[in-house]
Amino acid sequence: MKSRYALTIALAVFCLALALPQAARAGAVLADLENALMCKCDDKCGKVLINCTCATSDKTRAEFTKLLESGITVDQIIKMQVEKHGETVLSAPTKNGFNLTAWVAPFAALLVGGLGIRKIIDTWVRKNRGETGGPEPAEAPAAEPSPDGKYVNRIRNELDEIET
Repeated sequence: MKSRYALTIALAVFCLALALPQAARAGAVLADLENALMCKCDDKCGKVLINCTCATSDKTRAEFTKLLESGITVDQIIKMQVEKHGETVLSAPTKNGFNLTAWVAPFAALLVGGLGIRKIIDTWVRKNRGETGGPEPAEAPAAEPSPDGKYVNRIRNELDEIET
């Protein structure tokens, strides 16, 4: 009698152990699907489906769960949603065609902006050091005596004459 009871418990634990990873995988697949799609509620909340808490998102999750249980893959569900709602239902743009610019443009802007900032800083540093970016002049022109210098010399000469 005890062995039958122990065998029944062991069989129940074994079945539970098999069922838990299956449920965990199904939850992970549903989470991947919810991350890939936007909520299409009447409020136009603009949230990714996994983050939305409206009644429409609950209905959509239930619908997706039924579709996944029936054997339809995540990619097929995503294609169905794109056909139904257009590409705006996707949480991230596709990585082909014109949508590729949405992936490349931010990195290009950062690169160009960084190079521009570096150029500006280099110009400021050269300006503070007294350097210029242009060509060096061949020879500085000879300085003409300032008008004040001429008068200073004349005053000295007159003072020297008075002392003698």
